[in-house]
Amino acid sequence: MKSVVWTYFFLTCLALVISIEAGISRDRDRVSVVYADGRQGVLRHSFRDGGVTYVRIDDLATLMGLRTSYVPDKRKIVVRLGSRALVLTALNPFVMVDDVPWQMPLPTLVVDTFIYVPLQLFIEIFGDLFPSQIQFEEESGRMIIRRPDVNITGVEVETKDNGSVVRIITTQNFQEKEIAAFHKDRWLNITLYGGKLDSSQIVTTVPKGMVRQIAPFQFEKSAQISILMGHDITNTQVFVNPGEVLVSVRSGKIIDRTAVNQRENDRSRWLIDRIILDPGHGGRDPGAVGPTGLLEKTVTLDIAKRLKKSLETRADVEVLLTRETDVAVPLKKRTQFANANNGKLFISIHCNGNKNRSVHGYSTYVLGTAKTQEALELAEKENSVIDFEESTEYYKEYEDAFHILNAIAQSSYLKESMDLARIVNESFKGLKSISQSGRGVYQAGFYVLIGAAMPRILVETAYISNPYEERLLKTRAFRQKIAESLCDSIIRFKEKYEQGIVN
Repeated sequence: MKSVVWTYFFLTCLALVISIEAGISRDRDRVSVVYADGRQGVLRHSFRDGGVTYVRIDDLATLMGLRTSYVPDKRKIVVRLGSRALVLTALNPFVMVDDVPWQMPLPTLVVDTFIYVPLQLFIEIFGDLFPSQIQFEEESGRMIIRRPDVNITGVEVETKDNGSVVRIITTQNFQEKEIAAFHKDRWLNITLYGGKLDSSQIVTTVPKGMVRQIAPFQFEKSAQISILMGHDITNTQVFVNPGEVLVSVRSGKIIDRTAVNQRENDRSRWLIDRIILDPGHGGRDPGAVGPTGLLEKTVTLDIAKRLKKSLETRADVEVLLTRETDVAVPLKKRTQFANANNGKLFISIHCNGNKNRSVHGYSTYVLGTAKTQEALELAEKENSVIDFEESTEYYKEYEDAFHILNAIAQSSYLKESMDLARIVNESFKGLKSISQSGRGVYQAGFYVLIGAAMPRILVETAYISNPYEERLLKTRAFRQKIAESLCDSIIRFKEKYEQGIVN
């Protein structure tokens, strides 16, 4: 009898430990799955705890046509979306997305060694990364999966004697000007503006022949397909046919290397191949401060780093930052840095601030004389950072409006700067979380723009002084959206001004 009691006691304790680790209740429930075409299914491994539905992450990934792999000794699971990876850890709210940590409000849970995620929160934070649109109704326990409105449905690669031919299957007829192809090392990167990927089809494409890896990337206004080839790439050529885009990828030795080098040198003067990003403020200068203490200098540096990564992934450019850490950089040295490094574009990134916390929105600026009171006040605010510098003598002549006009007259880049600012404005309209502040592109006498021998703009991403927009700026997801929007703008500008010299 005693042994029976002890056995019962042991099993009860074991069950208690398991339930504590899992953090679940006995209220188990399956999630029903409804597809847009009427098909139905079920996620068998799911449960509710405290009103929150949890599902097994590998089940969800399989539903999306994605691959997963466990790392048992570290209690992690990796979900692969092309070359991107989500890494989830047991009993941990942090999810690594391409080595960048994202935080969920609730941690993952564990049941029988399997990792579960809070479904609704997971979809809200990471839903944009998945190939299909997912909606979950917590009360009914029903998940609706809609295939996105895609126009790129597959990729095929055919090996030839002198290279390969990449065939991108489309449901929309693209124009050649909407396609950009560049290569770096053995990576071929093809960007389709207005492209919408059926990522589930592409990520499951098995590499064969001379293809080593295929990675799709869906951005807000474009799609990119990156292909790692098994041979060197010397040049590419794009052809557009109804229902397909063909990219001829040539390999082999270049016969007249001297002539090619000379051509490259001639092109390098005009190619937009080096971009200077200027994260506003830094060091002793915090910039604007949000209602809860968020610092402008912190946000601008993070956005600049994200933009650098996006540009170097999606475009054949080198990106330099005027500051990589939380240090103070005098305004004059920022443009001197851009000129010394032969920059082709200069973009100064900021967050706006106003005593009136209801003021909101984004705006873009070029160097000029302020034509509105708002532009004048903003320029005065941004220029006041010179008070943090050891000496302000250098800027005395900047205070004269004539000096600003003279600086503009000596620059041949006003038209290009205005054009870049307009493109950024148009791209930012896709950020539905915030609205445009004011009308079009402003002009103002920003000291940080004076002296840069290249197209240059200043971007006020949002009002950090506005409680709602400060909350947005605190999130990695919103900062990434700003970075991607700026990246789209720069690539559009680059392609527009490189027409006729790239080929």
